[in-house]
Amino acid sequence: PKPLGTALAGGELRATLRPYQETGVTWLNFLAKLGLGACLADDMGLGKTVQVIALLLSRRAASGRGTRTEERRTKNAPTLLVVPASLIANWLHELSRFAPSLRVYVAHASAVPAEELRADPGRALDAVDVAITTYGTVLRAGWLADRTWDLVVLDEAQAIKNPGAKQTRAIKKLRGRARLALTGTPVENRLGDLWSIFDFLCPGLLGSAEAFGKFAKRMA
Repeated sequence: PKPLGTALAGGELRATLRPYQETGVTWLNFLAKLGLGACLADDMGLGKTVQVIALLLSRRAASGRGTRTEERRTKNAPTLLVVPASLIANWLHELSRFAPSLRVYVAHASAVPAEELRADPGRALDAVDVAITTYGTVLRAGWLADRTWDLVVLDEAQAIKNPGAKQTRAIKKLRGRARLALTGTPVENRLGDLWSIFDFLCPGLLGSAEAFGKFAKRMA
């Protein structure tokens, strides 16, 4: 698809994207509309965060969620952003800096009481655009997998490189219209790490772990 520039974000993005970032946002938006998963594997410092924020604004602009009527607020699901706990503050800062119009809910023990975290917040989530949580919280708060989100976005997606880990299995139960993984290190030690990420993004695309492992061995 041809890059459409910051107009994709409904004019609400408080940043000027570089040409490759505009291309990235257009690509992510294209795949999300098709319900396909995407892995954004730019190196650190190349602007993965701002591309995701522009994508969120784009999807809100397309759906009309920016209006204040109750019907518009509850018609579309928010995006679920799963991050390491150490990055919650950074995401909140970047969201307020580049997209202050986005409404954000933090589903983490550092922001809400434990009893609220254990149960689906219901209408509190219906009125926001983005819910931020952590990998550990997904393990403990089963209601996160009961909802259907607009997008499910993983930051530092190498956290699910081990397909047999409880954390990975919990993440793969999350339901979204499309899925996005952000990582600067898509392959750290072996190609199996990449298989696990794509098993989340597009289940079945690379076959089973066993079949992919045999294929990788033939390439060695």
